[in-house]
Amino acid sequence: MVHTGFGLSLGLVLALASVSGQTTRLDKLGRVLALEDGRSIGRGELAAYLTDSDRGVRRRAALAAGRIGDPALVPQLIGQMGDVEAEVRQMTAFALGLIGDARAGDRLVTALADPDARVRGRAAEALGRIGQPAHAFVVAQRVLAGIPEGAPLLAIRGDNPSDPADPWAELRLSVLALARFGDVATAQTALLDGDAPRFDWWAATYVAMRLSGPPMRPLLSAAARSTDAYSRALAAQGLAKFEDEVALAQIVDLTADEDPRVAATALRSLRRFPQSRWAAQMAAAALDSRYPSVQDEALAVLETLPPSRDPESRVVELIGSEDPGLRGRALRLLARLDPRQFAMVRSSLDPDPVWFVRGDMARALAHVGDPGSLQQLFAMLNRETDARVLAVILEALRESRGRDSTPTLVDHLAHADPAVRRAAALGLIELKAQGRVPSLEAAYQRSLADVEIEARLAITQALIAEPGEAVQSLLKRIAAQDPALVVRRAAAKATGTTATAVLRLSASARAALDYKSAAAPLHPLPDVRLFTPRALIHTTRGKFELHLDTLEAPLTTASFIQLAKRGFYDGLDFHRVVTGFVVQGGDPRGDGLGGPGYLLRSEVGQSPAGRGAVGLALAGPDTGGSQFFITQFPAPHLDGEYPLFGQVVRGMEVVDALRPGDRIERIEIWDGR
Repeated sequence: MVHTGFGLSLGLVLALASVSGQTTRLDKLGRVLALEDGRSIGRGELAAYLTDSDRGVRRRAALAAGRIGDPALVPQLIGQMGDVEAEVRQMTAFALGLIGDARAGDRLVTALADPDARVRGRAAEALGRIGQPAHAFVVAQRVLAGIPEGAPLLAIRGDNPSDPADPWAELRLSVLALARFGDVATAQTALLDGDAPRFDWWAATYVAMRLSGPPMRPLLSAAARSTDAYSRALAAQGLAKFEDEVALAQIVDLTADEDPRVAATALRSLRRFPQSRWAAQMAAAALDSRYPSVQDEALAVLETLPPSRDPESRVVELIGSEDPGLRGRALRLLARLDPRQFAMVRSSLDPDPVWFVRGDMARALAHVGDPGSLQQLFAMLNRETDARVLAVILEALRESRGRDSTPTLVDHLAHADPAVRRAAALGLIELKAQGRVPSLEAAYQRSLADVEIEARLAITQALIAEPGEAVQSLLKRIAAQDPALVVRRAAAKATGTTATAVLRLSASARAALDYKSAAAPLHPLPDVRLFTPRALIHTTRGKFELHLDTLEAPLTTASFIQLAKRGFYDGLDFHRVVTGFVVQGGDPRGDGLGGPGYLLRSEVGQSPAGRGAVGLALAGPDTGGSQFFITQFPAPHLDGEYPLFGQVVRGMEVVDALRPGDRIERIEIWDGR
């Protein structure tokens, strides 16, 4: 197969180096990756690579500088905006945006007139990230200049930011930058001509949704009638912020949209109207949808509205659904609608085989909160063997019993499972229960043996809420010694420890994979043509294919390939589904807290989160592991924030149909071998 998709792969870099004998180039690229991996280590050496004679090395060094976020490199990066190679200039602009230093503003404004469209787009994006108000108008003028002459309404259809050949990339980056500035008046001049929208395009609707404000209303109202599904979904989110009857009427229409992603998003927006009988009626009607994702959102909305007996019979029916997500939601809603009916139904049910449905039963019991329900809840606490459910039960007890649950929470700080310790610590934070330092310190020490960081992070946050010099001393030790950068940062911020001192320790917690181990499985054999690695993911709903990005995210891609080849993902669930946003899987625990046993540094890059983008889930910077997400619609707020390492090229209809509990059966990898 001929190489397609993401431009130069790491395999291609290796092949070219092997064929031409340019081992020094490969050595340089490897060294740049190593410096990036060490974060603040070796800044002087990285500065030298920014001026290397090889444009590929200069480009990669600029990306490394942005990922490190070192302000000391900003003056040199500003000078790098004059590089003869457009590829280097656009990456440098992107890096300056990641760093977010205002000193780069004037040079980036100059780059808006660069002869290369990619550079102009990245300069606009970077100016939005830096966010100086004076530059918003300049970017708005670039947006106006990008509208073809004689086009009173520019309708753009079928574009996907993830397409490297997207002809609207410069205009899209400029339009989306307006959302980052947060200047409604300036955005209005670019997006509207009086009250008439200049665009019928999801990117413009996204800006209007993010900024909201009365000037954006005409654009959102027009977008609610757009033929583009994503614009309609964004319009529902934006109109909900007005919280008036006119907006509600437009959203209600969208709850019956033919596209389930739009209908589900519109239903979520009804939560902004908790007192509306109209909203309750539309949510109840949506329980009869043929799409489980729409039914799920309808149940979730009804759970936030004042109880009504109208949909009760339908809710009882859904408790017997084959879809576990619907069963759990229906149990929680019935507990709100009719506690007596819930008690009758509960008495006839065996413990559900799906753990998160048992967790929803715990939440339902906590909501009822009568002595019989609490007795049942404590019985669940005593007999439940699944730690994931125990964590939910602790949360339910905290919600139902308040401070009376404190002794139970403290007891579970000593539990063997990190999710349970995490739930106990978070419960103490919610209750503002202080005076538990010895128990928290013991829990922290126990959590140092955990592979994952969530328990230590929650315990650290609980310690931050405790007063006293002894706690400050403990937090300083955590800031200096914890294996995870995100935990050290939290403790450092609370104690006033300088960020530089914390970052310097990052080499002690480097990623488990280095450049050589990442490159080895991606090196094509001599008789194989240049390639992009592929992954074919077989699920209980069908299969879909990914192309993997080995150039911008070599360590992330190598980790995914290695895990897939050894069968790590086989049998794992998609544990999180937000219809119209993302599906997420790859967690061996299934509760969002699991991973492969190591952490990866965050390889954020220029790849945008378009429809079908595949990214690494994070709990904070440099906390990625095995969990990955796939976007159902473009998600610009994820750009430059999460490592994006792949793209769905076939089977997006399968991704759209996934539900919580659907399973990865196996992943096939094609890597040129």
